[in-house]
Amino acid sequence: MKLLVVGNRMPWPLHDGGAIATYGMLRSLVENGAEVDFFAFNTKKHFAENAIIEKYFGFCKVHLVSLDAGVKPLNALWNLLFGGSYHMERYDSIEGADQLYNLIQSGNYDCVMIEGLYSMPITLRVMKQLSVKADGLGSNEIHVNRNETIQKKPIKWVYRSHNVEYQIWERLAMYISQPLKRWYLGIQAKRLKRYEINAWGLLDAIVPIVETDSNIIHAAVTEIQKNNQINSGDSVVSKPQIHVYQPGIAIESPFAFVHRPLSIFHIGSMEWQANEQGVMWFLKKVWPLVLSIEPNVKFHLAGKGLSKTDPRFFQTGIVNHGEVDDAEVFMQKYGIMMVPIQAGSGIRIKSLEAMALGVPVVSTSIGAQGLSVDKGTQMIIADDPADFANGIVQLLLNPAASQAMTQRARAYMEEHHNLKRNTSELLLFLQAL
Repeated sequence: MKLLVVGNRMPWPLHDGGAIATYGMLRSLVENGAEVDFFAFNTKKHFAENAIIEKYFGFCKVHLVSLDAGVKPLNALWNLLFGGSYHMERYDSIEGADQLYNLIQSGNYDCVMIEGLYSMPITLRVMKQLSVKADGLGSNEIHVNRNETIQKKPIKWVYRSHNVEYQIWERLAMYISQPLKRWYLGIQAKRLKRYEINAWGLLDAIVPIVETDSNIIHAAVTEIQKNNQINSGDSVVSKPQIHVYQPGIAIESPFAFVHRPLSIFHIGSMEWQANEQGVMWFLKKVWPLVLSIEPNVKFHLAGKGLSKTDPRFFQTGIVNHGEVDDAEVFMQKYGIMMVPIQAGSGIRIKSLEAMALGVPVVSTSIGAQGLSVDKGTQMIIADDPADFANGIVQLLLNPAASQAMTQRARAYMEEHHNLKRNTSELLLFLQAL
C-alpha cells in the first residue's frame, strides 16, 4: 500500500508528544510493509536541515515546502474582523497546496493521510481541485455539497485526529482570567469548532487516537449525514468510517524502576498554552501543599520554550533545566512525573513514555484522558489540589507502592500501546476502505 502522509511540520526533534507520535507512526507504517511519502511544511519554528532528514528520515521520501506560520498581529486583527479560524488561516498556503496537488497527481497513492487538523487547509484546497466531495473550500469556511456529481478519485482521504482541537481552545478560554483574551479565545474556539466539524464530513475515514474523541466525531458526522439527507433528498449519504488508532511506544528496553527520593518533574513544551497553564496551576495550588508535608522535595522543570531566567520559577525547591537534549534521560533521572494539565484532548504521549520507562505518573483527569487505566492502579489521577499533593507524597515515601504501580503501568503499555501491532491494525483498516 502506498501512502502519502501530510503534516503541518517536521516531526523533529522528538521533544514533544506530537512529534514523537507522528515519527513513530511513520516508521511503524514502513516496518509493517507500507510505502510512505511524507509531505510537510518546513516552518521557522520546526525547521529541519537536510542533514537531519537524511539521517533520521531515510525510511521514507520527504517533500517539504517552506512556511512562516507565526502569529502576526495585523493578520490576527484582520482575521478577527473579517475572517474565519485564525488557527487554520496560519497554515493555509497556495504554494503548499500547489506542490501537494502535483505530488498527488504524480504519486499514484492509495491513500492520503492528513496528520492533524493544521494539515487540513492545504489538503482541502487540493480536494477542491480534484473535485472530491467538497465545494467552496478555503481555509476559513467549508461547505459540504452533496448535490453535485462527484468525480471521485480512487484515492482515499483519511484524517488522523490527534485531538478534538476545538475542545482544547474552549477549555483554555475557560481558565483565562483576562476578559479580553478570554473573549478572543472564545471567538476563535467557536470558529475552529465550525471548521473542524465541517471538515470531518468531507472525508472517507477518520482515525482518532482515543475512544472519547471517536464518540464526539461519530455524533457530529451522524448529524452532518442527517442534514445532508434532508437537504439533498437522498436516503443514502455516505459518512466517514472511524477507526481508533491508539498511539504506541516502541518498547524495547527491559523494565527498570529506580526510586528517586524527594524528586518530581514536569517535562513538556511551555510554548503550548495548556502545558504552561497546567504548570502554573500546579505551582499555585499543589506545590505549597507538597512542601508543607515534605519540605525537602525538588521539582524539576524542563521543556521547549522554558527560559531559565523566567522569574515565575524562582521558588523554593524548583530546579529549572530549560530545554534538555534528551527527554528520555531526563525522565529517568528525576523520579515522579507530573501531568497537571487542565485543558487538552487526545492522549499525552509523554505519559505513555513514562509508563514504558518505569516512571510513576501523577495526573489530572484531563491529563489521563484517553487512557483506559484504573485510578491509583497504573497511575494516580487527581483533580483536587490536596488529592494531587497527597498522591505525590504517597509515591515519594513508599518506594514499594511506587514500583508496583509502575510494573502495572508497563504491563498496560505492552497490552494497549504496542506500536507495531496497533499500526498493523491501522493498515488493515486503510486497505479495507
